Amino acid sequence: MAKKLPEKLVELLKDVKLTEASSTWDCHGTPVVLHKALEKIAIHKGITFDDMKVIESSVKEKYAVISVRGHYKEATEESIGEASPYNNKNAYPFAMAEKRAKDRVILKLLELSGDVYSQDEADEFNLAQGLKELEPDMRRAIEKWRKGFKYCDSQIAMDEAIEQWKRWRDKWVKNSDISQYVEEMYEQRKLELGL
Repeated sequence: MAKKLPEKLVELLKDVKLTEASSTWDCHGTPVVLHKALEKIAIHKGITFDDMKVIESSVKEKYAVISVRGHYKEATEESIGEASPYNNKNAYPFAMAEKRAKDRVILKLLELSGDVYSQDEADEFNLAQGLKELEPDMRRAIEKWRKGFKYCDSQIAMDEAIEQWKRWRDKWVKNSDISQYVEEMYEQRKLELGL
């Protein structure tokens, strides 16, 4: 069942000429707002940010942890944004970590944190909810498969992993969020390997 958006967010969206339908969606009962909508609201409200701080990162291993501090009127909030192969399907972890951190700060400064989440956290909701709906043995098998998949280093290894996935999908997995997640992981890994 979808939660009603906080009235404050509905008004903020109107202020920047956006609609609830074009800027938010329901993710298994959790209200989610687009990053671009949060950016427009932040500009409109005069939210400012200090320089970001990279806490930890590795280009080679594709992860970034970034701290962001923002200001609105007399309030100051800080948050962390993290992106790694475990929680990010995109090939740009620094940008994703920045978006996550800024979105969290914006939501805190507007006193919407916990009531609404940003789109950059929604992939995790989709996967977590999809896995939660599976039987425990299947959930463990998919988690193990997902962790091992990142080590596939050739087309043959990837093809074998995908064939295993298809057998599981056809037998047990009806959830489109998990299927979409796996298909995107596969396409991203092909790009990374130049296949």
